[in-house]
Amino acid sequence: MTRRQFARLTVGTGVAVTGLGRAAPLDRARTLARWVDAVPRLPVPQPRRSVYSGADYYELTMLQSPWRFHRDLPAGQAWGLWAAAEDGPVGLGYLGPTLVARRDRPVVVRYRNHLPATHLLQSAVDVTLWRNVPGDPPDPPGGRMPQNFPTGRNVWAVPHLHGAFNPPQSDGYPEAWFTPDGLHGPAYASLQGARPNEAVYAYTSRQPATMLWYHDHAMAITRLNIYAGLAGLYLIRDSFEDGLPLPSGDFEVPLILQDRNLTSGGALSYPDKGPTPYHPKWNPNFFGAVPVVNGKAYPYLAVEPRRYRLRLLNGSNQRFFHLWFQDGGTRRPFWLIGTDGGLRSAPLRLTSVLLGPAMRVDLLLDLTGAPQGTRITMMNDAATPFPQGGMNVPMPEIMQLQVRKALSGRDLSVSPDRLSLRPIEPLRPTSGLPRRQFVITANRDAHHKSTHLAINQRLFDDPVEDFPKVGTTEIWEYINTSGDGHPMHVHLVQFQLLNRQRFDAPAYLKAYQAWIARGRVPATKPALTRYLNGPVTPPAAEEEGWKDTIVTPPGMVTRIVLRFDVPPPIDGIPGTRTSFPATYIQHCHMLEHEDNEIMRPWQIIS
Repeated sequence: MTRRQFARLTVGTGVAVTGLGRAAPLDRARTLARWVDAVPRLPVPQPRRSVYSGADYYELTMLQSPWRFHRDLPAGQAWGLWAAAEDGPVGLGYLGPTLVARRDRPVVVRYRNHLPATHLLQSAVDVTLWRNVPGDPPDPPGGRMPQNFPTGRNVWAVPHLHGAFNPPQSDGYPEAWFTPDGLHGPAYASLQGARPNEAVYAYTSRQPATMLWYHDHAMAITRLNIYAGLAGLYLIRDSFEDGLPLPSGDFEVPLILQDRNLTSGGALSYPDKGPTPYHPKWNPNFFGAVPVVNGKAYPYLAVEPRRYRLRLLNGSNQRFFHLWFQDGGTRRPFWLIGTDGGLRSAPLRLTSVLLGPAMRVDLLLDLTGAPQGTRITMMNDAATPFPQGGMNVPMPEIMQLQVRKALSGRDLSVSPDRLSLRPIEPLRPTSGLPRRQFVITANRDAHHKSTHLAINQRLFDDPVEDFPKVGTTEIWEYINTSGDGHPMHVHLVQFQLLNRQRFDAPAYLKAYQAWIARGRVPATKPALTRYLNGPVTPPAAEEEGWKDTIVTPPGMVTRIVLRFDVPPPIDGIPGTRTSFPATYIQHCHMLEHEDNEIMRPWQIIS
């Protein structure tokens, strides 16, 4: 059976069983001692300002080095990015340093691939995800359509700045990869002056203050490269944020939340056996048993009795977090002041928050008056997979805040309910434009085992079908026929959630599959309106604001509003002009899904 025949299979919603990698996860993973390692503060390198006029400049090198995830485990090998500096490289060994930018001041980053020739998780690299697909004729010389991937024993990588407003040549397209020995993907792009194992990208920073993140986006191995450690934070500051009485300095704490499996030798472990021979090493679902925050398992944060600003990123491959702060027998309230794309229009008091993969939240936690010795535990009860469950990999405790420091000075921040933020104007769709529809499907073999996921039952390298015009504002509808809640991410833009609505997923899917079998004649496509069977639901209060990643629940239509603009060229930096058509992508940010076809390109046209 060919790959395209698989794309027409009936959709199922079962959960696949994962196989363990060669290095089995630690049996006592969930019994590791809690709260014995301090959460690392992510280092912040200083930019060079003499290389490009009017821009900050960094050099980040991808390296493998030892990293200890927990006090009671030896150091294992991990991947990270290190920033060049006069006093020596800046980094931890796992993850990357935090880059801090100013709004409208460009940032140029020279990324260098110095990873080993053998992948850290080599046994889990599944070549069937991109070449010599079983059931298809052998690939022609040079690869498929027309990819020319290096051999499996060569690590390709390409960084993407998630949530950023950048030209396509600096966006980190999956086929723009580059290897340690200088091989390049078919879409490789760089500013001038890059060595063969490098790519030089220019970031505009033309957006309000927010927390973005950079991570690997290489075709077919994104899940493995990020799992190994290729990710870091990118903060944008602006004058409005500067003027707010927010906690700052040591009292602003960025936190990258992840789930990992660890071996008794302290190494990362990832499954290398899949549920079907179609992709023998790929798993549709992966959930680690150990919470890792900024690279440490079950860490603690020593705090003072004052207000803290916590900047949270869900950097997991697939796990959702439904978080709250347990203070004795009660949930301690907190305030949500920002989402993926920046500050909200007003603070929102909450006692819990949902954080899908790649999503960020900006929280204020008021510990004013908390007695010394107070311990507040960050808790989680999100199902795995989310929301339906079915795989028992709970992670109830994430980290702990411990009031063990005396107040070091007057708290200059204000109570969150007195904070005055900027209003956010709702996006207005351009009149006369149809809504774009994206049907999410989970495809299975005759034994009900997952083979791949898809958007509109298309493969990544099928021809582009979506061409929004620059300057227009559209409504996109995600029609989720699968059993998972998919966090859908659109490159380039920050968008707004419009609403959601339940529909008859089995009936719609049956009609949709029949329409595909008849040749996809546009005039006979099933009308979604016939299958809607619930009221239009507005966004929850915590979902208001700017987003670049949105949860699309199963059996629901999720509607978002997006405006399509492109950044102007950066003065003084050749190669930063956007050419039309400008190619970007959208995809599910559950990385195992992204690596197996739930990712599609789209193009802005002039």
